[in-house]
Parts: sequence; structure tokens; C-alpha cells
Amino acid sequence: MEKIFVYGSLRQDFWNHDKVLKNRVRHIQNGTIKGKLYHLPAGYPAVIRGTDEVHGEVMTINQDKLLRSLDFLEGYFGEGEDNLYIRTKHKTILDDGTEEWCWVYTYANEEEAKNKGKYISSGDWKKFVK
Repeated sequence: MEKIFVYGSLRQDFWNHDKVLKNRVRHIQNGTIKGKLYHLPAGYPAVIRGTDEVHGEVMTINQDKLLRSLDFLEGYFGEGEDNLYIRTKHKTILDDGTEEWCWVYTYANEEEAKNKGKYISSGDWKKFVK
């Protein structure tokens, strides 16, 4: 089983969750990671390195095929490739205070996120778009 931390359109009640994850997730918990969150002009969020709290959901999945589908959706083609997002493990703090290491898709071009994106100081893209 794998755990992924999602902070954008893969969260519950959003289009990509319904398209890719609905009925394929074993468990969902709220959590946070450290980073900086931006809303990009294309209409989706980007997390880059930082010390802010970024809010999202930890989803437990049990299919490698599903992780490959997420890689495709997020534009991750492997290490050293021309990626839109990079999939790496991050320490994630769950609402009950426990820590989990989860896969997270972080934006590959930090300068683009900073220069073209709108900074979300709350760290919560779901609240930002609603």
C-alpha cells in the first residue's frame, strides 16, 4: 500500500478526485506538509519548497497502476526527465499528530510558481478556490 498527500484537484469534492481516485482509495485522512503553495494561471495549485503549512489529504492506495495513472496526470515521467511535477516522499503530519511519509507531487519549476502564481498564505487550495 502507498500513501499520497494531495493538496489540489485530487482532494475530495474536486474533479480529478472523482476522475482518478473515487472508489479506489482505502482510507483518507487530513494532514499537512511543509512547503509554499501557489495557485497557477492554468487553474491548479503548485507546492514548492518552504516552511509554511500546506493542508491536504492523505490517501491510502493499494494499486501501483493507480500511482502510474497519477504520475501521468501530474506530468511526472521519472527522475531526470522534463517533468511538470516531481513525485517525492515528504514527512506528513496527520490531524492526530502522527507522522507518515507520503508521496507528494511538488512543482518542478519553483521560479515559475513564484513569478506567475498567486501565493496562498493559508496553505489551503480548497478554501482558496471555494
